Amino acid sequence: MKVMYCQKYGGPEVYQLKELDKPTPREDELLVKVYRAIVSPTDANFRSGSPFIARLFSGLFSPKKKVHGEMFAGIVHGIGESIKDFKVGDIVYGTNGMALGAYADYLTVNIKEAIKKVPKDLNYKEVLPLLDGGITALPFLKELGKVKEGDHVLVNGASGAVGSMGVMIAKHLGATVTGVCSTKNVDLVKSLGADHVIDYKQEDFTKQENTYDLIFDAVGKSNFSICKKSLIEHGMYITTVPTLGVMWQAMTKKNSNKKKTSFMAAGLRKPDVKIRDLEYLEELVRQKEIKALHSQVFPFEKLGEAQAYVETGHKVGNVTLSVNE
Repeated sequence: MKVMYCQKYGGPEVYQLKELDKPTPREDELLVKVYRAIVSPTDANFRSGSPFIARLFSGLFSPKKKVHGEMFAGIVHGIGESIKDFKVGDIVYGTNGMALGAYADYLTVNIKEAIKKVPKDLNYKEVLPLLDGGITALPFLKELGKVKEGDHVLVNGASGAVGSMGVMIAKHLGATVTGVCSTKNVDLVKSLGADHVIDYKQEDFTKQENTYDLIFDAVGKSNFSICKKSLIEHGMYITTVPTLGVMWQAMTKKNSNKKKTSFMAAGLRKPDVKIRDLEYLEELVRQKEIKALHSQVFPFEKLGEAQAYVETGHKVGNVTLSVNE
């Protein structure tokens, strides 16, 4: 089978197209033929070994996992002896945790990971973005931020994978939503349902007089100190890229009634919790309250180019790799 192989840390050019044996599923594993894989900033970190703290997970001197890619959609091609709830031919999507392996024709997935069948009334292209932006934005807004009807929410990075889902989910929860994005994405963010859109190239939301119940920084480009004056008296700032300062403030002012900041490791949530969130989001797709936002689909052999695009920090929605479509 074909794989994109990462022998050493470095830039996007380190990936090599190689042939490896197709894996055989163990008794508690599925063998999945990959249709598409999401290309995320986290995958780029595993390739580059940067920031250095990422190497605590990916390997100190070289990548422990040579075939990257965590989130995928595909078709079940084989099943282990103990598998009861899946069968060959099922269309599935999910995350493979730290086992990775989605940048390949086939991967094996332990049944305990967050993997589920694509519902018959949806297709894998509709639900694949839920794995990245969806199950990140949902817990940040619904559980951590406790967004409710009537809240005023600002989403920074509103055109990205997490931010775009954040706009749509906040609207679903009843909030008045302000999205922050670049000039070229203003109309796109409006189409997602944002009530107001701020072009950060034209104006700085932290210098306006408007205040918000919640500021959700989906791209980690702002900080609590700067955003504090844009919060109401009991408002909260949350970010997907916490600094040491944010973590300290969150821990020391956890029960404070004043302006505060918080964060969560959404990616480390248990698989059954992720599946619950996926089912919740699938229903929103059915109701057309959220929709898939794809920017570019790259050919399998162009993984390096896909990651270089992701690393610009200006991608729109989800970037995906077409493997066996």
